[in-house]
Amino acid sequence: MTEARPNPRLDELPFNLPPRPQVTRVRQVDPQVLRAVKPARLQPMAGFDEGYADIVDFIVRITEEIWVDRAVGRIYETYDHACTIYSSYGVVRSVEEVVASTVSTLNAFPDGELHHLNVAWSGDDSAGYYSSHLGFSRSTNRGPSGWGPATGKRIAVHFVADCVTRGNVVHTEWLVRDNGAMVRQLGLDANEVARQVAARAPVDQRVNSPHTALLGQAPRLPLALADDSVEAWARVMFDQLWNQRRLDRLALYFSTDSICHAGGGRVAAGLRNQAALMLMIMAALPDATMHVEHVCHSDETDGVIVAVRWRLEGTSRAGSLLGACPEHKPVALMGMSHLRLCGARVVEHWMIFDEIGALVQAYRA
Repeated sequence: MTEARPNPRLDELPFNLPPRPQVTRVRQVDPQVLRAVKPARLQPMAGFDEGYADIVDFIVRITEEIWVDRAVGRIYETYDHACTIYSSYGVVRSVEEVVASTVSTLNAFPDGELHHLNVAWSGDDSAGYYSSHLGFSRSTNRGPSGWGPATGKRIAVHFVADCVTRGNVVHTEWLVRDNGAMVRQLGLDANEVARQVAARAPVDQRVNSPHTALLGQAPRLPLALADDSVEAWARVMFDQLWNQRRLDRLALYFSTDSICHAGGGRVAAGLRNQAALMLMIMAALPDATMHVEHVCHSDETDGVIVAVRWRLEGTSRAGSLLGACPEHKPVALMGMSHLRLCGARVVEHWMIFDEIGALVQAYRA
């Protein structure tokens, strides 16, 4: 394994990191090192197979086995038979559905390559480890997919998979893939694709019950948390920027030259462009409220990364992010953010969401 290097300006972070073992790092690490069986445990892994050093090592290696080596049957060994998978399209509730979806995707994109950008984590081997895996894949559409016939087009997309794993088995997962970027790279129209998907028999649906920006007749008060934890920092930041709509406070959290890699393949460099991107999202769901559902972090090679699973719930408005969509429909934009800090500010943000899934909800409502 590579020697762990200290993070830059760790003492300037805007929160205190809890003491915990230094586990596998994935950034700036040779892929062959990541794939290798590790000689010793780096954290408690009761119930996990031998050879896994920690939860990051487990997540990276089973993903490589399933998606790169095509060992699809490993899903039966590493997912619970009644696992629950949440996405923007609904809820999957069995390992057989996971296997079927994996086979279908590999058939449609048979030459995929995989890059691991980060794995944040929390928890323990008793209650279960929570992991948030940010990745990037490239592949060619050589078979029929959920979007239509094969196009022969080459695509490159980000994804995030958040998993709860206990005793070598994933029992709950939240999956966000940048299908907006995928559909456009395939040369397809996002709204037309969403209409076709919405017309199919839906899987189990999550119930959206959005709050509003008001509490009675008064605006909701800003979120105030007393501690200086990673989670408190993230929750207050998301509340300030999204629920309070205080984009003037971006500079309190992000460096002036920070960059955001967002859903739909969008990239926003600098604070003005990031504010414009956020306004485009808000304009699609103008009454939306932001719900932060989970926060974890990683101590990576090039800085601490905070991973946030979130849901932006509101009613649809045509134009901006969702294009010519049906209006006044309940929509939950499910998203994952990985924020890399250098000192006190975020310097890089991966804000991954699936606007196709949001469009499908609007067409189904």
